[in-house]
Amino acid sequence: MPASDAVLLPLCAGIALLGVIITALAWRRGNKGRVVQGIGVVLAPIALYFAGLLTLVWNAIVAVVGWAARIVFTPLVWLGISMLGLCIVLWVVGGIVAGRTSGKTKTDDGAKPVTGGQPKAVGGAKPAPKQQKQAAPAKQDPVDDDLAEIEALLKKRGIE
Repeated sequence: MPASDAVLLPLCAGIALLGVIITALAWRRGNKGRVVQGIGVVLAPIALYFAGLLTLVWNAIVAVVGWAARIVFTPLVWLGISMLGLCIVLWVVGGIVAGRTSGKTKTDDGAKPVTGGQPKAVGGAKPAPKQQKQAAPAKQDPVDDDLAEIEALLKKRGIE
């Protein structure tokens, strides 16, 4: 019997036993859906053991632990881990910077775009006022007092 089987078989039996106990509690409460789920939990570790997938996971854990034991004594591995950390930090910072700069490129001169009103004048000249259509949708009341003040200033200057 290999070393992984000596550990995995009792582990699977323990998990299955725990699943049987939880399923029995669900049965007593009359929750049939949870009973069916409990049976699935009971069968899963046994199925993983018979399929050999738990041996695969066991070998992966042994490899990671062996690698971690070698980290302490190898400066080259520490250099690689440090470089990976730097890569992650640069990726996150680049995403933050890209997110901040993409919002600023919406207008050329930094002014807020006018929505639903007259086109922006070139060279400071005011465009001729257009006649408003009667079928224009009704404007909603501003939510905030500050927005009401801004809207009043814009109307005073002929901007809608």
